[in-house]
Amino acid sequence: MKEAASQGRPLMQRLVARACESMLHYVALEGDEQGRWQLAEAARTLAKHEVTLCEAFAQALLTEFAQAIAGGVRRSGAISFDAVERMGDEQLRENVQLMRVQKAVAAHAQPELAQLNALMSVVQGLPGVQPERNPLRPEVYVRSLRTMTLQSPVPGAVRTRWMVHLCSALGPELARLYEELVAWLHAHGVSDPSRADPASASSDDSHSTSRLNLLELRRLMSWDEAPAAASHPFAAAAPAFSPTMPAAVDALRNMNEVDRVVQRLKAQQALIAVAESDVKAQARANAQALAREVVSLMVDNIATDARLLEPVQRCVRDLEPVLMRLARQDPRFFSDRDHPARRLLDQLTQRSLAWESADSPGFGEFIEPLRQAIEVLRTTHVAGREPFEFALATLEETWGDARRRDGDREQAVRALLQAEQRNLLAARIANGMRNRPDLADAPRAVAAFITGPWTQVMAQARLLDTGGSPDPGGFTSVITDLIWSARPQVAGAQPARLLKLVPVLVDRLRRGLATIDYPPQAAQQFFDELSVLHRLALKTGSGAIPAGAARAMTREELEAMLDDANGPGAWLAPREAQQSGFMDSDDSTRSHPGSLAPRATGFAATQPMADEKLPDLPVADLQPGTWVEMLTPQGWARFQVTWASPHGTLFMFSGAGRPPRSMARQLLARMLRDGTLRLIAGQGVVEGALDAVAQAALRNSSDIKL
Repeated sequence: MKEAASQGRPLMQRLVARACESMLHYVALEGDEQGRWQLAEAARTLAKHEVTLCEAFAQALLTEFAQAIAGGVRRSGAISFDAVERMGDEQLRENVQLMRVQKAVAAHAQPELAQLNALMSVVQGLPGVQPERNPLRPEVYVRSLRTMTLQSPVPGAVRTRWMVHLCSALGPELARLYEELVAWLHAHGVSDPSRADPASASSDDSHSTSRLNLLELRRLMSWDEAPAAASHPFAAAAPAFSPTMPAAVDALRNMNEVDRVVQRLKAQQALIAVAESDVKAQARANAQALAREVVSLMVDNIATDARLLEPVQRCVRDLEPVLMRLARQDPRFFSDRDHPARRLLDQLTQRSLAWESADSPGFGEFIEPLRQAIEVLRTTHVAGREPFEFALATLEETWGDARRRDGDREQAVRALLQAEQRNLLAARIANGMRNRPDLADAPRAVAAFITGPWTQVMAQARLLDTGGSPDPGGFTSVITDLIWSARPQVAGAQPARLLKLVPVLVDRLRRGLATIDYPPQAAQQFFDELSVLHRLALKTGSGAIPAGAARAMTREELEAMLDDANGPGAWLAPREAQQSGFMDSDDSTRSHPGSLAPRATGFAATQPMADEKLPDLPVADLQPGTWVEMLTPQGWARFQVTWASPHGTLFMFSGAGRPPRSMARQLLARMLRDGTLRLIAGQGVVEGALDAVAQAALRNSSDIKL
């Protein structure tokens, strides 16, 4: 992947050169003067932006590659099943055109791509050649090109010309790149000639003979069992008789032809009724046939999903005839997320991801009730959604006491929401201290306390205040006294005032820390340091005072400390940590990630390391519903992301028979980077299967007329 990423910039340079040459070639062939000027201008603009485009293309490629490295399960293309129904004609045309480009590029590089697919499958340890698992497949490069052009600050018409000629140049250049990467893999000992089947490159066309395409899929998803009359082709004929009827009857009455004409009109209306009935029947039959095809593809995609255990795959296969029967009556069940059949599929597939194998504890209690419920569904003669509603309710009751689990989850979520609100407000308070002139004069330990734990105290007081006080609890005003007392060279000049202030000051600080349940050990450590400074003020020159204890910070050091206070770190009080199973890491766990376990920590341990650069992309993929494997003291275990805080700073996980766990974004990113946490499923199994259906429809749409 690094080797491929390093080729992004030179690849784009070659594409720009080829595209400029191509556009200038067509300038000479263009008969229209305006067309010649537009092509020449597009070529000139492309050459002018070459450096920027090379950088943008390289970044777009890195984003795509990072998704693959992080274990993302992004399906090929950018289209999703749910988006099809909302897709307008222009969007549909754009997606189809993009698919045509991808096919053309893949066809140009087919022999080289087939070899690369085989070798990449070997590298990933796949049982056979799986082109869709190749993170360097042509569509990745086409998407990156499209992303790059869409971000370019040029008119849309210019971007369109760029895209046409850049994509035309991409085919031969990708063939060259793939050939180089194949040679690179061979040089590093990767080889399996038996897998290099050229046909594997075109496996995406496996459903090319299907009737399914984007137009039909969109029509199915908007299909109504009782369509309005206006949707039928004969509906327009009916109104033509009504406005002219009175005048026509009057005229015909005079000619004694009323009876004959009325009979003829009745016959015509009967024909229209029959035709409308035929249209409805044909529309219903077409919709049902298409729905059955969609169900078949969906079930096949679910039942072959490698994330599902074999007994679960078999259960999905057993459900297929039941879903086929449902599709004849309710062909939109798969697009309705609230339909009980869709929810049943979601529940059985997502819950099953909690177990690593069929022998794992608790799997038998999960699978046996599921098999029984499916058998009841297969043998029932009741039509519609009711059997699925009953089966789902029964399974949820059998699978566990959902009410108790929800109660545990609600308590944990409340704790995390409170912590996030307090942390965000504390960060804003710390940021507002940048202009305090006295803070830069404070000793480091005191400044760290004020910008760290004490901002949490002030934030907590403001969140709980209902009276509109400008300084609830007086916790803001105490800062002035704290800084004054901690500067020996200043406080030492007024010892009487210091002796009177210290008991009151310490008492107020202790009461403030108690409001956030601050750990007593961490609090005592600070008070010991503060006591040293107070003794220094009262006994100037004492040899027992550590050297540099009262040294004030530079402005740069203070800014760095304030930046840390605004970083991605999060602090939870011990009670909040216990309720949510909060996990944190200290220096020992960074060296030994396997020792991670839920625990409460002091404030400083949650602050980000200054030299860390944590990846954002994988964390962004960890939305509720995502399944991960996490290294725990007991070994690898599976957890599902059940909640993410509104600002994305805290995440909560739960697993089969395990209490909830939570962690801050900082630790989550570090574990992803270190390999102690990895994605299993970033997308729901059913959602992914339906998106694959949409992809099949998109592939089959490349030859239809829009």
